Amino acid sequence: MLWLAFAYFFRQIRKNCIFAMMNRVLSLLLFLCALSLSQVRAQNAPMPKLSATEAVADVKFLSDLFFQSHINLNLVVDTAHLRYCFDTLVSGINDSISASQLYVRLAPVFGQIHDIHCALALPAESNDYLDNGGLYLPLTVFFIDSNLYVKSDKDQILPFGARIERINGIGSSEIVNTLLLISSSDGDNVYSRSEIAEIGFASHFPLFFSVDSLNTIEYYSDSTLFTDTILGVDRNQYANQRFFDTIFVAEKKPFLLGYSADSAIAYMRIASFMGGNIGEYGRFLNASFKYINRSQPECLLLDLRNNGGGYADFGKLLLRHLMPDTFVYIDNIVSKSSQIVRREMLRQSPFQPEVYRLISTVFGSKPLRTIWKENEGLVDTTTEKIVKPVRVSALYTGFLVVTFNGLSASTTGMVCNVLKRRPNTVFVGQPAGCTVSGTFGQPTPFELPNSGIIGQISILRFNQQKGEPDLTPITPDVFLADFPAGFSTDKDPQLEALLRWIRKKIENK
Repeated sequence: MLWLAFAYFFRQIRKNCIFAMMNRVLSLLLFLCALSLSQVRAQNAPMPKLSATEAVADVKFLSDLFFQSHINLNLVVDTAHLRYCFDTLVSGINDSISASQLYVRLAPVFGQIHDIHCALALPAESNDYLDNGGLYLPLTVFFIDSNLYVKSDKDQILPFGARIERINGIGSSEIVNTLLLISSSDGDNVYSRSEIAEIGFASHFPLFFSVDSLNTIEYYSDSTLFTDTILGVDRNQYANQRFFDTIFVAEKKPFLLGYSADSAIAYMRIASFMGGNIGEYGRFLNASFKYINRSQPECLLLDLRNNGGGYADFGKLLLRHLMPDTFVYIDNIVSKSSQIVRREMLRQSPFQPEVYRLISTVFGSKPLRTIWKENEGLVDTTTEKIVKPVRVSALYTGFLVVTFNGLSASTTGMVCNVLKRRPNTVFVGQPAGCTVSGTFGQPTPFELPNSGIIGQISILRFNQQKGEPDLTPITPDVFLADFPAGFSTDKDPQLEALLRWIRKKIENK
């Protein structure tokens, strides 16, 4: 019986080995963005600076990693310009430099790579600015049409929704452009970049702009220009850190089902394709769709906003309950052998190298096994099977409204691409963080050897159609602004507006 248990264990490993991951707070990408906010480093001796040789070695490591290992770098960046930027950066390092200074130089170069699964972050352990008690701005913001708006501040001085004109004399347009430049997206998707820039604002602002003990904020509220001040804070103090911790609050339930008061609209929220386990998730879908079919609502609203992806199998299972006929979920998966990625996998893994190598080469999926082949740069393509829908009792074929936004990426984007082929379906929201031809995936963590700057690189390509990949974002049929019904802190204004829109749609049938 013991060998059966091991067989089942490794079968589950293999089954869940292929995934396209960029889940919002719970995922690697935004976890990397959050690292410098979510950890407080004890004050010890000052961090030593990197020598010029060490800094140059880190830049060359990052350059080699992407040029040798990214599955299709030519698709997501002008490689000639990227190489020029790396070379220029190297030539400009002539003296010792701190890790935070190196990060500030690297981030705009790295931001040229239009792959939302790729990330670069300065962790607390390498953040000398944080370690030295540097001041942070206790302010959270959101972006709309390249404008900067107040979401909250620690002392509740600024009104929610006020449009920021300047911070310490720096125009909001300069701040927005800088933060968008260092934020990632699939293709040049400003909606994805804006969402990610909002999350990284608190950690990035003091690295690129000055924060003083007293900071001047000029803002418009009700068309009137006001000026207020907020204190810069040391995040090493626990009372201050509590404010920054509230920026990243994961939804408690990764998936749920609800109904409107009159039961005319069923509401299904999938916050992540990573939450729970495949059994729990499968039981939720099966029970939910059976209940929906019995209750026969006028519409099912599928909310995929801020769902950054997760396990590809989770997305496929959802589609089996929604697609009336057989369908192509993933046409093929492309992988590439890479020695530098193999080294990073072994270095970052919590397992012993021999154990990790065994799991990857023996029990891993075919695309992942390619990475471990000795032929450097070998590209392999794995064709996927056609998918069948579930039985009729758990299959929903009625009116479906899908809502997504710039953080609906990776697996979520693949789900949306398939649902685009479904009849009686409408898409509402903002351009998704995924492209019409598929997505990259399997983000793999790395660490620059001297500075400790961390990041991730995607090592697989999930193609949903044949031919050359297309970086056009998935667009909605109906655009939905962030605050269509005005600013509100109590309710979800997008959802409120969407429910009103659905009711009108039902009435006009």
